Amino acid sequence: MRGDTHMSEKLVESLPGSAVPKSFVAKLESNEAVQQAIAVRGYNIERDGETIQQAYQLAVNIRGKYILGLHLTNGEWRVVFDTREHPELAQEGARAAYKAVHDALYERAPSDAKIDFESTPRFWHAPQ
Repeated sequence: MRGDTHMSEKLVESLPGSAVPKSFVAKLESNEAVQQAIAVRGYNIERDGETIQQAYQLAVNIRGKYILGLHLTNGEWRVVFDTREHPELAQEGARAAYKAVHDALYERAPSDAKIDFESTPRFWHAPQ
């Protein structure tokens, strides 16, 4: 477990103190410990006539072990959900884990934030 905690800390520390472009998120998957990284919510910026998607919320699946929900707050990335802290999700399966991560990220998405894109699984619906 200590190695897993170290991996989470290392991942968070590797992120810049700002929203990250989707291309950066894709590069996270080149880390052998990362199975999947998803830019969950963000905004678009225009640069040199090109639209660049910048993510301020991420879901990161650490290869076969756990899923993290990361949210950018005041220039700092924070783990807002870690499936290791919810062992009951292991019995419910990956779908339940992803739903819980997306619920936690949704709760933290600022209502006044600009949301130009949102990447959520088809089975997930915003809590009512």
